[in-house]
Amino acid sequence: MDFEEFLQHFRSDDLSYALKSLKLPTTGNKPDRVSRLVDLEKTEAEVKNILRAFRVDDVKRAVKSVGLL
Repeated sequence: MDFEEFLQHFRSDDLSYALKSLKLPTTGNKPDRVSRLVDLEKTEAEVKNILRAFRVDDVKRAVKSVGLL
């Protein structure tokens, strides 16, 4: 599973929260928000730094939905 696939397991509101924390636009639908985070990862940020922008419970929910927790 790549980072983009993993991001699909977050709720749209979770993605918006992370984007806001990273000072990126929060507009658009879920695919738009995922795309912004993937672009950030490809250009300048490490995955771990992007994941830090999410609330802990949001990351736990996503990890659990893919069966890693």
